Amino acid sequence: MTKRGFLTNLVEFTAFGMLFGAVALWAVALAPIH
Repeated sequence: MTKRGFLTNLVEFTAFGMLFGAVALWAVALAPIH
């Protein structure tokens, strides 16, 4: 694995992780359970 490929995968993983986390927090915030 090249360094550039590793950085690209890291960026994509971070982006998907942030997106998933945002969606999860949004779902919890809109949930009627407090």
